[in-house]
Amino acid sequence: MAGPATYCRNTLLKQLILCCIIACSGNNLMAQDIEKSIRDKPVTISGSVDLRGIGYSMNGIAARRTPFSYFINGNALVNFYGLAIPLSATISEQDRSVSQPFNQFGMSPTYKWITVHVGYRNIVFSPYTLAGYTMLGVGAELNPGKFRFGFMYGRLNRATALDTNRGTVQPYSFSRKGYALKLGYGTEKNFAEFSFLNARDDSSTVRKEIPDTLRTITPAANAVFGFRAIYTVYKKFFIEMDAGLSVYTYNIGSVIAVTDDIKTMNSYTSSIIPVNVSSQFNAAYSASIGYRAKNYSVKATFKHIDPEFQSMGAYFFNNDVESYCLSPAFNALKNRLRFSGSIGFQHDNLRKQKAAITSRIIGMANLSCDITSQLGLDANYVNFSANATPQIVSVNNKYLLAQTTHNLSFSPRYILAKEECTHVAVISYNYSTLVDLNKETSTYNNIKTNVLYLNYNLTFNKSALTATAGLNKTKNTLYTGDVNNYGLLLGVNKNLVNNKLHLATNNSFTRSDQYGGATILNFGISAGYDVNKHHRFSLRWNMISNIPDKKYLTSPAFTEQTCEVGYTLIF
Repeated sequence: MAGPATYCRNTLLKQLILCCIIACSGNNLMAQDIEKSIRDKPVTISGSVDLRGIGYSMNGIAARRTPFSYFINGNALVNFYGLAIPLSATISEQDRSVSQPFNQFGMSPTYKWITVHVGYRNIVFSPYTLAGYTMLGVGAELNPGKFRFGFMYGRLNRATALDTNRGTVQPYSFSRKGYALKLGYGTEKNFAEFSFLNARDDSSTVRKEIPDTLRTITPAANAVFGFRAIYTVYKKFFIEMDAGLSVYTYNIGSVIAVTDDIKTMNSYTSSIIPVNVSSQFNAAYSASIGYRAKNYSVKATFKHIDPEFQSMGAYFFNNDVESYCLSPAFNALKNRLRFSGSIGFQHDNLRKQKAAITSRIIGMANLSCDITSQLGLDANYVNFSANATPQIVSVNNKYLLAQTTHNLSFSPRYILAKEECTHVAVISYNYSTLVDLNKETSTYNNIKTNVLYLNYNLTFNKSALTATAGLNKTKNTLYTGDVNNYGLLLGVNKNLVNNKLHLATNNSFTRSDQYGGATILNFGISAGYDVNKHHRFSLRWNMISNIPDKKYLTSPAFTEQTCEVGYTLIF
């Protein structure tokens, strides 16, 4: 257990305002500008009611749904002085429900440089302290001029109750409360910020009826110090930094004897976080340096996250990793040629505690070229390599990871736009392969995939008629042999009656040699009519037919049809 650099007592942290808990339900609401809400209509109601009837039939296999079904779905949004309240209702033969679908309620009204957070909020102060974790509480962010202030206080977890039906507790957790602070100065291109998160479990929230045998989780506490900074020189050269130091005590009530050093440390930090033998100190930091010009840019990034680094203000960290990455980009020929790419190296086992080190090489390149005003080419390449090197103990070769994945794609495109019609043709080829470099397992794990698409789109601009045709072929090469699929796509879309009537048909033919071979036909017809901006009618019919080869019959032959009639009211 590594010791922290320096920790200071800060009794001011205890004087934060307690939150008022709002007992409502639903989705988090976006921040509202109070001044704009006052200028606009104070109360508005909008939404829609959707009615659907669906007929269904199946021949050849068991039906996958009922012969007839229906549903009525209504959604409304009530806006009261900038406070948005969503409501919904659903009625069907299987479900009848009316709800205000927000079991979590929150708002963040804004007035000039003041934003207030109330209820369930997902606030980000830094990637290593408070990083979007859902908190029920109250807070504020103040940005007068170049100053940046922020705080948040509330509940991060709710205590788990006993499942009286099963007599178990899954998952098990205490009530967890905490607060976060942010202090910074600067602009978007030049600023420095300090942030702090302090949270702990309340062991008194354990329900008395929960047996001791189920209390497998101990109450924990966490304090995280964070720092962020961006510095820009001459508008082109920039440096970015992020760092976090986490002190995580896994058992607040540990009674195991501690050393004098830990006792001394705890005497200084106890007002913020208790330190004992279950405490861990971990760091995470990243830095980027780059140059951004008009036609090119380059960026180098380094990241280090200690094993078991975590914050009660974040959901997940990909920890025990160190990576280096270089990302160049440029455009040339008056922006007709564009390139972006990156090459990176990554490895784990930072403290040499695992049986093997897994190293990865990750490369990516994107190239886009406008050869003429009509003809263009897009190309993409992605490489991912992973290798495990034994450490500490001997490891059987067949358990070591040694793989390389390549993905290469080319997409030539041709667009010819005329007054009468527009032609769009795209050819896309994709090749991907998984190469197992481990001699013990390479025979079974190597995979190759080839995919070829040809799509043509013709649009008659004045008549609003669009026709689409496509061909595709897929070949998968596996240890057991090749699997081939061929496909044909045909579609037509037409608008009539001043674009109020919409007619469409989309059909496909697919041939597969998997499982003995089969042909799949898919036919679809749809129509829609917009009476006005408030009323809309629709009709849709679809048929899927699976025709296996008679000499194999490894998959059943069946025909499935679906017909749907709908009406939508928009208000």
